Amino acid sequence: MMPDWNDVHVAQGLPAAKAMIEGQLATANDMVPPMPSEADKNDKDDLLNPPPTLAKEAYHGILYDVVKVACRTSEASPVAVAANFLATFSAMVGRGPFQHIGDGVCHARPFILLVGRTGKARKGTSEFTVRRIFDAVEQITVDDYPRMKRHEGGLSTGEGLGWAIRDKMDDDDTGGTEDKRMLVVEAEFAGAMAAASREKNTLSATIRTCWDGKDISPLVKNAVWCASKPHVVTVGHITASELIDRMTDVDAQSGFLNRFVILHIVRAKLVPLPKPTPKEDIDRLASQVAESLRVAIGVSLTATNSKWMAHTQAADTLWTAEYPALTAEQPGITGSLLVRVEIYCRMFAMIFALLDRRSVIEPQHIRAALAWVNYWRDSVSYIFQTLSAKAEAKRLNDTAAEVLEFISQNPRCPRSVITTAFKHRMTGPQVTGVLNHLLNSAPPLIRQEQLARSDGKPGRGSSVFWVSKPLKTIKGN
Repeated sequence: MMPDWNDVHVAQGLPAAKAMIEGQLATANDMVPPMPSEADKNDKDDLLNPPPTLAKEAYHGILYDVVKVACRTSEASPVAVAANFLATFSAMVGRGPFQHIGDGVCHARPFILLVGRTGKARKGTSEFTVRRIFDAVEQITVDDYPRMKRHEGGLSTGEGLGWAIRDKMDDDDTGGTEDKRMLVVEAEFAGAMAAASREKNTLSATIRTCWDGKDISPLVKNAVWCASKPHVVTVGHITASELIDRMTDVDAQSGFLNRFVILHIVRAKLVPLPKPTPKEDIDRLASQVAESLRVAIGVSLTATNSKWMAHTQAADTLWTAEYPALTAEQPGITGSLLVRVEIYCRMFAMIFALLDRRSVIEPQHIRAALAWVNYWRDSVSYIFQTLSAKAEAKRLNDTAAEVLEFISQNPRCPRSVITTAFKHRMTGPQVTGVLNHLLNSAPPLIRQEQLARSDGKPGRGSSVFWVSKPLKTIKGN
């Protein structure tokens, strides 16, 4: 509790009060979570809106300590470190902890998609410390629980994913298992999106089934295996340009991508000579996480719905107050990707309660969860509005330069000639967009003339285009 500075002043004098205030301020400053620095400033200056920022409430409990340790002497992204930590802990916990949501249930099973520049956002770097911590956790709990399955290769088919956690088909099936926990880290998520879009590929359907926690059983005539009660947590990495280019409306609305929490990732700071995290820090954090894991799992690792995580009355009050804003519909692609914010908020709150070794969800856990879903919402808006607009503008400018060059070499060329010349690269509407872009530049880069019909009949003839002034002058401006 914060002391009353007036009481301190009266009892101990002004110097003592001043010293205590300065000490509190220093502690408060130290508790501010690490945020992105100016390392990527050059990438932000020309954007329509600034990148999103994750609120400090999101780094609740031990998560703050993990992020602080992981980012102390590295370029790891704080958001990515925290997301990897929450995902790995959730995978280890299994299907025991749950919440009632109507007649359904919610387990700790987040799917997370980290979106950042290749090599610059430090998405991969942000896994290293978290992996060391959980390797140490598994060493501590080796006598209690088997090691969790990890898959760090490519996702190509749904059958391959389900086969890794299949039930035993007979006594000789050494690959079958009762432990259905698995953490999937897909460093090339664009490849998974490509595979999921192929005809007859079952990856998209299997990913949706895993998120729902339903049995994976392929509808193939000779398939005799089943992966019952899967507990698969997925973390994917992709660049913003790949996500924008590859995503279709079907991906968003079919339930494939809207099962993922999409998070914008940037490099936190520049560290020319990163140093390894001291082993004593890893062991200290692992000891705390192992205790949270034991409390969360309880008596049985393979049990389902064995630990009900209810709200306290105060948490119910907060949730009820926040729910209208949380569930408000949003238009377009953003709305399609955010249809699961309510259930994810409940899920994240449960994960934070489990990390705190609580048997109920309290207001601070909901506030931390709200910070994460708000960052998710801001990330989607930033990626699919600001970055998408920037990418489209660049594409338009690049294409317009080529069309301008073509018109310069073919003065007074008809629209049909331009469309034919670029038919393998642009659709008719895209050609129209490029021509409008050139016509509406200030000053206009091309001119247009509407010709009469060649057959003399009423109506509009073809349009011809030519460059407003010599191309050398245009390029020199």
